[in-house]
Amino acid sequence: MSSPKVAKAKTPAAKSGKKATAVARPASDEGMTRQDKANFIKSMMEGIKPKGAAKAKAPAEQPRKVEILRKISAPTKVPSRQTPESAEAMTFAAALESKLAAGEFDVLTPEAFQALMAALCKLYSANAEAGNKFSVVEGRLAITGTDAMIVCGGLLKAVDLQVFELGMWQSWSGI
Repeated sequence: MSSPKVAKAKTPAAKSGKKATAVARPASDEGMTRQDKANFIKSMMEGIKPKGAAKAKAPAEQPRKVEILRKISAPTKVPSRQTPESAEAMTFAAALESKLAAGEFDVLTPEAFQALMAALCKLYSANAEAGNKFSVVEGRLAITGTDAMIVCGGLLKAVDLQVFELGMWQSWSGI
């Protein structure tokens, strides 16, 4: 997109052949060349220095200020106590993963799935309230973001809550 050319005004200095010292620029970017725009952006990135100011230190020499906006507590690792139920759950999870990899999605009936999900939600909540905080899944590669959002959406819908209510509860409870 090209901007319209601005005609040069005949100033008294231009008529007499003398060089003008200052040229008034329009408030908008009309009439500004690409170089003018580039110079403007460059000067804004470098910062405007007042006239007569001493040369500033190089950015590497200036101490950097760090502002902590919010502290996020890291989950504490609870020493694992191996129980027969844990071993059984690990075996069951491995069996479900292999069925999923084989393309079998209807391994569990909806009733069995709902009972298992409810028990896991209650168990995780009880641990969190007791101070045994740990990540719901191990590592970022255990599930995808889409997997997490689908499950979160399903859980919120099941108990008739909105995302806003979840956000408010999280800010109030600190969990």
